[in-house]
Amino acid sequence: MSQLSLPEAQLISLVIAAVLYGIYLVTLGVCLRLLLTSESGALRRRSEIRWVITLVSGMLFVNGTLDFVIQVIQVMEAFVTYTGVGGAEHVFTHSSGYQTMIKSFCVPFQSLLGDAVLIYRCWFLWDRSWLIIFVPSLIWLANIACAIRFLDLLAKATQGLIISTAVKPWVQAFWALTITINVTTTTLIVLRIWLVDRQNRKLGIRDHMPRSALSYAMRNIIESGMIYTIVSIFTLVTTVIQSNLTYPASAMEIHSVGIMFNLIILRSHRVASRLRHETTTTGSVPLRIQQRTVTNTVAGDGVEDELYTLSRLDKETQFTTTRLGQSDKPEAVAL
Repeated sequence: MSQLSLPEAQLISLVIAAVLYGIYLVTLGVCLRLLLTSESGALRRRSEIRWVITLVSGMLFVNGTLDFVIQVIQVMEAFVTYTGVGGAEHVFTHSSGYQTMIKSFCVPFQSLLGDAVLIYRCWFLWDRSWLIIFVPSLIWLANIACAIRFLDLLAKATQGLIISTAVKPWVQAFWALTITINVTTTTLIVLRIWLVDRQNRKLGIRDHMPRSALSYAMRNIIESGMIYTIVSIFTLVTTVIQSNLTYPASAMEIHSVGIMFNLIILRSHRVASRLRHETTTTGSVPLRIQQRTVTNTVAGDGVEDELYTLSRLDKETQFTTTRLGQSDKPEAVAL
């Protein structure tokens, strides 16, 4: 089988991008409805909106849309408007500088943004521990340096090919570091959820349920991270072998980040709705813990029972445990 030509690779890339971009727009619309409106359909107040998640959604949309528009313009020029020597391949190898640079910027930016969200979730989940995310953050900063160096070399290249020999080592380093960040942060997130779920099981919370809400959340994180990792590995492999399949892989990469981000929100909302329904139908499940406390009785030290209950899982799959009869702010862990 002959090698895939550059025009063929670009056409396949456009088809893949069009399909995935359509899926992304559908999931984005549903996510924005969940983020910006309440269950009754009314707009949320500013204090109720998750601004970090909403801002990231907007940035992913703008960046993904920009890449798709530039790709359509480039294909139109290659197969419709250009009639010179070399045909479509000449357009793709000598395209306008702004087109090459914008497309080459959008893909790593989308991945860096997705990795930043993973690191943020990991940091928040581990009680805002900077030590936990120290190594992933260093890798993320190194990845930024690789992207900057890659773009600098590409701007000086005579032909705008991301599989050229000059930029190849930096592209490979970028995707290798991306895979490392993804695997590391996903593992830490799943480990944290598993530890909390195991502790809940040990203490007797929701023993009557076949699977806890945290188990569903853990599966959600694993599946989303696995898809993102597989696409990143495919992109790395096509870069190593210097195949034109790099272009379809890049199209899959940039839109899979947005789709996976939206799917986590959607599936988390479904888990939250399921837990609220179970809480409504079955009631709260109390957990009785014996704790030794000092009392003011004549006998001296006494033992009092304290009741705890699993309260709710919100739209970001936050797990909260509150003490009955007290008004203290509950501790929350966001997934």
